[in-house]
Amino acid sequence: MTYARLTFIVCLLALLLSGCGSEAGEAAQERATPDASSSPKNGGELVIAIQADGKTLDPHYAIDAGSMRLIENMYSTLMRYTETYGEIEPDLLESYSVSDDYRVFELVIRSDAMFHQTGRHVTAEDVKYSLERIQKAGIRAEPLANLEAIEITGEHSLTLRFAEPMSPLLTYLAHPMYAIVDREVVEAHDGDLSRADAGSGPFKLVRWYKDQWFVLAKDPRYYVEGLPRLDRVTYRPIPDETARTTALVNGEVDVVLDVPVQEIDPLEGEPHVMVESTPGTFWEYIGLNTTRKPFDDPRVRRAIAWAIDREVLNEGVKYGRATVLDGGHIPPHHWAYADLHLYPKRDIEQAKRLLEEAGYAEGFATTMTVGADFPYQVQAAGIVKQMLKEVGIDVTLTRLESTLFFDALGRRDFDMTLVGWVGFVDPDEWVYTIYHSDGKYNQQGYTNEEVDRLLEQGRAVGDREQRRAIYKEVQQRIAHDAPTVFLYLNDQTSAYLDSVRGFDVHATATTLSLREAWLAR
Repeated sequence: MTYARLTFIVCLLALLLSGCGSEAGEAAQERATPDASSSPKNGGELVIAIQADGKTLDPHYAIDAGSMRLIENMYSTLMRYTETYGEIEPDLLESYSVSDDYRVFELVIRSDAMFHQTGRHVTAEDVKYSLERIQKAGIRAEPLANLEAIEITGEHSLTLRFAEPMSPLLTYLAHPMYAIVDREVVEAHDGDLSRADAGSGPFKLVRWYKDQWFVLAKDPRYYVEGLPRLDRVTYRPIPDETARTTALVNGEVDVVLDVPVQEIDPLEGEPHVMVESTPGTFWEYIGLNTTRKPFDDPRVRRAIAWAIDREVLNEGVKYGRATVLDGGHIPPHHWAYADLHLYPKRDIEQAKRLLEEAGYAEGFATTMTVGADFPYQVQAAGIVKQMLKEVGIDVTLTRLESTLFFDALGRRDFDMTLVGWVGFVDPDEWVYTIYHSDGKYNQQGYTNEEVDRLLEQGRAVGDREQRRAIYKEVQQRIAHDAPTVFLYLNDQTSAYLDSVRGFDVHATATTLSLREAWLAR
C-alpha cells in the first residue's frame, strides 16, 4: 500500500473525529517545516503518536507502557534518569546521604516544588505518603520490602531505614512510576488517581479523550527555571503501525515513539524525518515453568536453549536489527554485561542428547502461551514451534488477550511462554524480581539457593567492580539453569520531524526529555 493511499485513509479517519480539510493540510505542512534557528525556543505544541492509549493515570498502579508514557511527565520523582543510560541525578531531592551499610538513607527534598492542583509545596509528608502508597499498591513494592521505618525529620527532610542493605535504592527511586503524589488530591478522589493529576512535574493534565487524544500543558510554576519549553504535549493513539508512520510523514504528528523494524527503512528515506535508534532495554525470551514437568528438569530446559536458532529468529522477526542473547541477558551497553556465550549457535544433537538423558528421547507435547496483542511475539512463537519440532517437542500455541495473558503468567498458569521486559537500569532490576526465589515476578518458579545468596549480596555492596563480578556469576548460573531461554535485545527506535529538537531517544523508552524538547518552527 502506498503512502498516498494510506494518507487518504488516515485523513478520512481524522475527518470523522475532527475534520481533515485544506486548513488541516496547511497546518500539517506548517508543522513539518523547520526554520534555521539553532537556539531553543519556547512555545508550541508537540504531537506524539503512540501505539495504544493508557489504561490509568495512577503512577503507583500503572503496569502498561501506554499508561506510563502519559503519566511520566506529569509527576516528579526523588531521583531522575539522565540522558545517559544507567546514570541518575536528583529531581525532587536537593541532597542525600547513604550509610556505609546501605540501610539508612537521609533525604532532603527541594522546597520550591509545587503540586499542580492544590498549589501546595511538596513536603516530606508527601514523600512518606507516596512511598507507603507504593508499598500498599504492591506493583513496585519489592525494593521497599525491607523498609522498616520512614522518619520525618523536618518539613522537607526524612530518613529511610531498611532492615537489610539496599544499595540500588536510588536507581529505583528514579523510576518514573516512583512518583511523589499530592496526598490531598488522592484523598479528594477517594484514593483513585486513574483520571486525576496529583503531580508536580513539568506538565499538567488538560484533558483526556479516551482513545482519541491526551493533552498536557506546561506548568509555569515548575521548579526548574526555563523549563519546560513546550506549551503543550498531545498524545494521539494510532494502533496501526503503518498509519502511525504515515501520520509522521504527512506532518500530522511530530514524533512516533516506537518505530516497528519493518518501518525503519521507509522512514529513513523520507525528507524532514529523523530516525534515531539507541541500544535498548527491551529483551525477549522463552519462559519455562519450572514447577511443571518436564521443565522442572534443567536438562530439558538446556535442550530447548540449544534447539533455538537465535540468528534465524532475529532475521525472520526483527529484520536482523536485534542483538542476539546467547548467554546472559544484561545488555552489552550496560556496565554489568557479562560477555557470556553459553549457546553460541544452534546444536540439535546436543539438544537431543540432553532430552534423552532426561528420559524424553521420544520427545513430549507441551503448550506455549503468547500474548495475542504482540504480533511479533506470536510470529516468533510460530518459528520456535517449528524449531522445537525438529528435536521431538510438539508445541501447541495458545494466544491470549493481554489482560488474560499477563494474569496467566502471574499465576504460573502456563507451560512455556514467549514474552519480554523493558526499562531496567540497575542490574538488581534485571535479575532480582525475576530470578530470586521470592521475587515478585519470578513467573518461572525458579529456585537456586546460590543465586539467591548472590542477589542478596549484590544489594549489600556499592562498589561497581564488586557488583560486576557478582552479577556475572548470577548470569552464568541462570543461563546454565535456563529457566528462561534468552532470545534477543531490541534497539529503542523513535522517529520525529526535523523541527523537533532536544528529544532524547532513551534506552528505557521513557520520554522524560520532553521537558527540554523544543520546536524549531
